[in-house]
Amino acid sequence: MWNKWHKGVLSSVMIMGNVFSGSMLSTAFAQQTVQPEEAVKDEAEDLKWQLKQMEELFRKQQEQIQALKTRIEALSVEKPPVTKEEIKHEIEDYLASEEARKKMGLGMPGLTALYTPDEEKFSIVFKSPDDKYSLGIGGRLQFRYTFKDNDEDFGKRDTNNIDVRRARLSLGGNVYSKIIHYYVEIDGDSFDVGIRDFYVYWTPLEALNAKIGYFKVPFNQQRMTTSAKLLFQDRSIASEQFDQDRDYGFDIYGKPFDGYMEYHAAIFQGAGEEPEDRGTDDNLNNELMYVFNIRYNPFGKYDTVDESDLNFTEKFKASVAASVVVNPKERDEKLVDSDGILGVVELSMKYRGISWHNEIFARSDDPESGGESVESNGFFTQAGYFVIPKRLEFAARYSMFDPDEDVNDNIEREYSGGINYYFRGHRSKIQADAGHFVTEKGDDHDRNENRIRMQYQIVF
Repeated sequence: MWNKWHKGVLSSVMIMGNVFSGSMLSTAFAQQTVQPEEAVKDEAEDLKWQLKQMEELFRKQQEQIQALKTRIEALSVEKPPVTKEEIKHEIEDYLASEEARKKMGLGMPGLTALYTPDEEKFSIVFKSPDDKYSLGIGGRLQFRYTFKDNDEDFGKRDTNNIDVRRARLSLGGNVYSKIIHYYVEIDGDSFDVGIRDFYVYWTPLEALNAKIGYFKVPFNQQRMTTSAKLLFQDRSIASEQFDQDRDYGFDIYGKPFDGYMEYHAAIFQGAGEEPEDRGTDDNLNNELMYVFNIRYNPFGKYDTVDESDLNFTEKFKASVAASVVVNPKERDEKLVDSDGILGVVELSMKYRGISWHNEIFARSDDPESGGESVESNGFFTQAGYFVIPKRLEFAARYSMFDPDEDVNDNIEREYSGGINYYFRGHRSKIQADAGHFVTEKGDDHDRNENRIRMQYQIVF
């Protein structure tokens, strides 16, 4: 009964729906047939415009979809994992930096890093709470192997040598205030123990400082550069011949104009590092030694202490300098019966792991007895490049020294190449170099020497 009633109702509804829809279609068809031709044309244009807008919207949606897909693909690309070795190198580089050493202070009360011009030589520093007293302690060792292939025509044999080239203990800090400093360096180079430096210096202003004691003569840059930060294991033959080493003296120096300029005006005993009669009358001829140095850094402060560009200088840096010495020493010995003058001109640059340094020397010595003057000259050029930033560095150098311009066949020449690898900056590194040295003798009798060296340095 129920099924019959349900089917009847459903059938009636379907019939009524068909009738209603048929009537609606008939009405719409009738209306369409009676519309004027202009109305139909306007409606077609309107539909075309709507279609165009929909197509443009669809195109933009497609572009957005593609952009989202590209972004998703970029985000889904897996980055290569950072290795433990890379993390280790980054940590070591930071710990070796002066910034880290200053910030950490080794985490102990009363123990921190301090700012003095010699602070990089200290590994540990004791400091009073008011910063008026401090004591920094540091050490450095250089272990070296050297092989020399000497010219047998001059009666010299080949040699192999293992040596402690440099063994240094540094002590320094400040006393009474933050601007009065002291420094003492003791050396045991080749197990010959002695005092290398001892001086006091004041640093009230960056543009005006003073130093008194026994220290390096501020003549040429390569000599002023610490042996811990040389591009090669030793200085060039020209620098060795003309540098003025250390002496008793007084130096006024500074870096005015935000480091764009540097200067030294100094006076020294001029008696040399190890005179035979030290302690009696070092100034044998009553003539002191005077030094004047001026430097211009056109692109701002220039790091003259480090010959390499270990810090990977991002902006190009350059430096030009000139120095003159009145009454200079010769091979660190005072010339008693001679009036002399010595000069040097320098050019340096650093940029993104590249370092280039040049020095040209000229000297004139006039005997007081009236003999002929002696003119000598020399120069060197050297360059370094980090093939792996802050790690692996290649180096090359050429140097020449002419002891007397009036004498033929006496010129000395140096050709050197080297490789340096830095474990923790200059604090732990290994250097290897090979050099060819020639002394001209004329008539195909030049004296030749080949040298291979390897050195490990640790600063602690």
